[in-house]
Amino acid sequence: MAETADPTFRSYSAEEAKLYAASRLSYSQNIYNKVLDHHAATGGEFDLLLDVGCGPGNATRDLSLSFDRTIGSDPGVQMIEAANALGGKIKSGKDIEFVVAAAEEISQIKGLEPASVDLLTSAMAVSYVLEGCK
Repeated sequence: MAETADPTFRSYSAEEAKLYAASRLSYSQNIYNKVLDHHAATGGEFDLLLDVGCGPGNATRDLSLSFDRTIGSDPGVQMIEAANALGGKIKSGKDIEFVVAAAEEISQIKGLEPASVDLLTSAMAVSYVLEGCK
């Protein structure tokens, strides 16, 4: 796979993105519980979740059922295509929105208003902090 040449997965082919999506495990439920519990305990709303660097959308899908709207963004076109192929639902049963955008470009996501995001996640970063990964 192109991971060593492209650690951001932006240049993955469709086949590489599908293989990554098929082999990428979800994070532990403990991580999700800690994130959601802390968010609720600090007065967080559950209207809009934005997951940056979502890859094939595993964490996006796992968290989305707690939110009224969920957007997963990733700079890799093929990763977003893999995420869309896998799909996912939000609390109301509507589809998760997956868009091609790097974290630095989220202000350009159509329909994303300033100060509208209730919870912004980057699952890999959260897992490092909560599970002590190195």
